Amino acid sequence: MTLKKIFGYVFIILAFLLTLAIIGQLQTLLGVLSGFFKIFTGKLDGYQVGEIIGHIIYWIFHFIATIALWKYGVSWSTKKI
Repeated sequence: MTLKKIFGYVFIILAFLLTLAIIGQLQTLLGVLSGFFKIFTGKLDGYQVGEIIGHIIYWIFHFIATIALWKYGVSWSTKKI
């Protein structure tokens, strides 16, 4: 078993945990998405807008990390023909 294959399995485990975190925090994700549209109403102060944008940036990185870990984990752990 090569080091790359071991990392592939580790990446799959981490991706699975991040996917469970997305599912577990689905209500929070939907709240952030609704907060994004509240930015354009003009009823929020600067702190609230910054908080919503920070949450959006977090979720973008969370999805990017999850997709990258799944992609590399599967490709590194499968046997090449």
